[in-house]
Amino acid sequence: MISPKGARIAFLIFFGVLVAAFLYMAAPLMKAAFLALIIAAIFHPVYVFFLKLFKQHNYIAAVVTTILSFCTVLVPVVVVVALLASNIVEFATKLAEQLQSGQLAPVADQIGQTISRWISAIPGGSEITFDLKATVVGALKEVGGFLYQFSPKMLAATAKLGINLVVLVIFLVVFLAEGSRLFAWLIKALPLSVSHQQEISREIRVMISAILLGMIGTAIVQGILVGLGFWVVGFSDPLMWGLISILAAFIPIVGAASCYIGAVIVLLAMGRSQAAVMFLIYGMVFVSSVDNIIRPLVIGSHVRLHPVLLFVALLGGVRAFGAIGIVFGPVLLAVFLASLRIYQREFTTA
Repeated sequence: MISPKGARIAFLIFFGVLVAAFLYMAAPLMKAAFLALIIAAIFHPVYVFFLKLFKQHNYIAAVVTTILSFCTVLVPVVVVVALLASNIVEFATKLAEQLQSGQLAPVADQIGQTISRWISAIPGGSEITFDLKATVVGALKEVGGFLYQFSPKMLAATAKLGINLVVLVIFLVVFLAEGSRLFAWLIKALPLSVSHQQEISREIRVMISAILLGMIGTAIVQGILVGLGFWVVGFSDPLMWGLISILAAFIPIVGAASCYIGAVIVLLAMGRSQAAVMFLIYGMVFVSSVDNIIRPLVIGSHVRLHPVLLFVALLGGVRAFGAIGIVFGPVLLAVFLASLRIYQREFTTA
């Protein structure tokens, strides 16, 4: 007969296997779930308003809030990304054709030969042939292939997009309607005392609020910078493009860079190569880098974290978990630091 200690160990092993199996099964849905969680946090004040309006009918309020979020955020963002991706793919295709056999082919060959001579002139260097044309054409094809999946044609024909949207809607409605209870249940499920649960819960809430404020602040500043850049180079409707950049800044990976890169491509197509190069430098130095300044400052001011730790959480989270790591990394750091404080306070001796 198995002893109580052996039964406890066996159960913990069995439970650990079940948790691992569940996480493996739920992994494909994690990105949709995390995106729904972020949207639910952003639109929570709207949900509270509708909850009072519909006399505490939580699912009615959640459905109305979900519809509003799709109309005001998700649909415009998808349309902007799809159209921008389509234009970039078209331009990349034409540029690749020009590099291979068009007017740009001799220029690319000449630049490639010059770079090869420079490399060969380095002390200890050997004869190297640098094929600029093949390198750029290959890069354009990779970029075009990546962006093609976001074009209107592909978005309309992809069943995976429809499935992801359905999953996103389900998660969003549930998180809005049951979010508080789900969070409370998850915290209570932790094998910790009530005071420890409350401490970790408080850290998570503060961190998520700080992340949202950092995202909003970064998006606004990037939108202003993009709009200013559009105005300087002479594009029409710089205010509109600034607003579009604010929306685009909330899109992981793509971000506000999609707007200034699109402007660079348009400038190149217009023959304004000098303006295109200057605008690209402006976008990389000011628009994109502001994300690495404002977000850590805003988050750090709310959660009192060392900037290096926060930078590691943001960068490491993105590398480990993809786009959702922007949120998941700092939240994981907050839980880790709260657990470390609990350990130092409760389980170490003076």
